[in-house]
Amino acid sequence: MSAPARLSYTIYQGATFRRGFRWCSVPYPTRVVNGKLVNAETGLPVPDSDLTPVDLTGCKARMQLRAEVLAPDVLLELTTENGRIDLGAGDGWIYFPLDDTTTGAIPYGDQPPVTWSEAISQLEVVHANGDVSRPVEISWRVDPESTR
Repeated sequence: MSAPARLSYTIYQGATFRRGFRWCSVPYPTRVVNGKLVNAETGLPVPDSDLTPVDLTGCKARMQLRAEVLAPDVLLELTTENGRIDLGAGDGWIYFPLDDTTTGAIPYGDQPPVTWSEAISQLEVVHANGDVSRPVEISWRVDPESTR
């Protein structure tokens, strides 16, 4: 298993949020350089033809946003069961659909867990055979809403 990718997302409080990524495997070691996936051995960009989308058929997923990885309080929970993680697009795509009501209810501020403006999360995918993968760690930032 490779190390989780690292992503950063901004939630605009009160607005619909629909972001996601495509989870793919590559048959050789890679790393990210200046935001681009490159072959770790040659430094050359990874061509699209080398990407194999991960099959998410029968998978479920879960993620908890916390102020810090070891913080006890969950700020926001996203799962396939609560509709905040969508694996249904196929071809390795994983989306995080949050409606405006959900983003508008985020208690903005800098005193977690009562209010928060930044969070960290780790996506866990539970495969049909019971194996669990952790493909990505996400840093979250909330941009506060002035129109209420």
